[in-house]
Amino acid sequence: MKQTAVFKSNDHKENVLKWYNNSLSDFNGIISQEIVETDFGKTNVLSYGNEEGSQLVLLHGANSNASSWIKDFAKYGKDYKVYAIDVIGEPGKSDQNRLPYESDDYSEWLNEVFQQLQIENVDLIGLSQGGWLAVKFAVKFPEKVNKLILLSPAGIVNTEGSFIMKAVLYSLLGGFGKRKINQLIVGNQKVDQSVIDFMDLMQASVNSRMDREYIFSDDELRKLIMPTFFIGGANDVIRNSVKIKERLMGLLPDFTFYIDNEKGHVLIGFSEKIKAFLSKND
Repeated sequence: MKQTAVFKSNDHKENVLKWYNNSLSDFNGIISQEIVETDFGKTNVLSYGNEEGSQLVLLHGANSNASSWIKDFAKYGKDYKVYAIDVIGEPGKSDQNRLPYESDDYSEWLNEVFQQLQIENVDLIGLSQGGWLAVKFAVKFPEKVNKLILLSPAGIVNTEGSFIMKAVLYSLLGGFGKRKINQLIVGNQKVDQSVIDFMDLMQASVNSRMDREYIFSDDELRKLIMPTFFIGGANDVIRNSVKIKERLMGLLPDFTFYIDNEKGHVLIGFSEKIKAFLSKND
C-alpha cells in the first residue's frame, strides 16, 4: 500500500499528534484507543461511552482527525457506544495511505474496521469529507447503516467555484494565506478559539489532497434507503446547503434536513438535534 506524505514534515506530524494527545488528556473521562489491522493499513480508533448502548460512529473531515470529535463524546456517551475513527490517509494516527476516491477502497476499508470492532448495524455521522465517506459506505453497504447523519457532506454538489479560486490564490501566500482560507471557511459565525487554532494547525501541517472531487450519481444516492438527516449552514462558502438539500430530497425516500441561517461550513452545537433524530422511531 502506497504511503503518502500527509504531513509536511516530521516536526509537523509531532505538533499535530501532540495536540491530539493533549485533547485526550484534557477530556473528563477515559477514552479507549486501539489499532485495527486492515488490508489497507493500520487504523486508529477512539471509543467511549455506554457499552450497552447503540453503536455510533463519527467520521471527521479532510485535513483533520478523530480528536476533533472529543468534545462530542460527552454529549453522546451516556446513550451510545461512540467510536471516532482516524480516517486512513488523513493527519491522525492511522496509516498515511490515501486511497482512490473512484474505487470502493474507502468503503471496503471502513467495512473491515467495522468487522474488527464487531459493528454490525451502525448510526453513522459524517462531517464534510467524512460525510462523503459515510455516503460512500452507505451506498456500498446500506444494510449495515441504521441511520445516516450528514453535516455539510462532500460529494452531493460541486464545491463552489468562488471558494476554489480564493483558496488557490490564498494558498500562494504562505502561512498568512492558509489562515485566510480558514477565516473564509469560518466566516462571521462565532466559534471557540480552540477550533480556529486546530484549523490553523492543520493548514500549516498537512499536504492537502488535490484529487478531483467525487460527486455521487443519482443511482448511487438512491441506494440510501435508511433514514437520513442533513444539516447545513446557510452561509457555507464551500458547498451550497440549499442545493444539497434539494438534490437529496429528490432522491432519498426517508430524508430530513435542517439548515441553520447563522452557520457556515463549521457545524458545531447540533448534538441535541442529532440525538432527537437518532431516537426517533427507536
